[in-house]
Amino acid sequence: MIRWYADNSELKGIWDSALPDILIYGGICADNDAQNCLCEIIKDVKFGYNKDADFPLKWNFRDLKDYYQNIGKLDLYERLLKSSKIWRKKLFRKMASIDFIIIMSIIHGYGKDREIQLRTRQNLTRYVFSNALMRLGNYIKEIGPAKTELVLDWPPEGEKTLFDSEYRCAYFRGLASNNQEYFCGPLEEIGFSDSIFYSSTNECALLQISDLIVGSVKDLVDYSLGRIRGTYGHNRVLEIKDRFRGAPKQVIGRGISIAPTRNGLSDKLRSTIEGLYRI
Repeated sequence: MIRWYADNSELKGIWDSALPDILIYGGICADNDAQNCLCEIIKDVKFGYNKDADFPLKWNFRDLKDYYQNIGKLDLYERLLKSSKIWRKKLFRKMASIDFIIIMSIIHGYGKDREIQLRTRQNLTRYVFSNALMRLGNYIKEIGPAKTELVLDWPPEGEKTLFDSEYRCAYFRGLASNNQEYFCGPLEEIGFSDSIFYSSTNECALLQISDLIVGSVKDLVDYSLGRIRGTYGHNRVLEIKDRFRGAPKQVIGRGISIAPTRNGLSDKLRSTIEGLYRI
C-alpha cells in the first residue's frame, strides 16, 4: 500500500500581483514501512519538547498559535517557536535517510488584477492538483503497488468538491477536467482507491511532514526569486534532495512539475533546482 500525503501553500511572486499568484501542491509518497519510520521520527523530535507527542508541527509555526492557545499549551508553543530552526533542521536530517518519494506541482498564474485572479483561482487550484496527481499516477504505474490512497489536508471551504470532481475524472476516465490525458490511464486501472481521504494537518503526523516539505519548497521559490537572502529553506531542501522523484537529473517534470514550463518563475526555479544537484 502506498499513500500520498499532500498539502498546499501559496505566495506572491515578484510581479506586483494583488493576490498570491504562485500555488504549490504536493507531498510525500510512502509505503507502510516508510510511513511508520516517518511517524517515529517526528514523534521523537516532539518528545524532546514534551512528554506527550500530541501536538502539531508546521513549517510556518506561527500559524499554530491559536491552536496551542485553545489546548492550553502556549508555553510549549513559545518554546517550539523559539527553537523552530533547530527542530526543523533535525527533522529534515532524519527524514533524508527514509525511503519515501516527494511529488509536487508549482504553478504561476498570470494577471495582476484582483478580480481576474479571484475568477481564475479555482481553475488554477484544479490545475496544480491535477498536475501533481498525473505525476503520482505515472510513479504508481511504474512501481505497481497493490493499492494507492490519497490523504489530503482538508481544503478551504468550497474547494472539497473541486478536488473530488478532479479526482473522479482521473479515476474513471484517466483525464483532467480540461480533458488533458493522464499518461498512466485511468487511476482505477492501476489500483487507486475510489475516493480521496481527508484529514487535518493539525492531527495527522504525516501531513505535518508534507507541510514541512512544501513549506521548505515555498522558501526555495522565494530564494529563487531573490526575495529571501538567507538559505535556511534552501538548505533544508538540499538535505532531502534525493527524495524527489527523478533525482538527480529528472526532478523537474517528474518530482516537481512547474507550469508554465518557460517563464520568469520556471527559469529561475529550474536554475536553483539544478544547482541543488550541481547539474
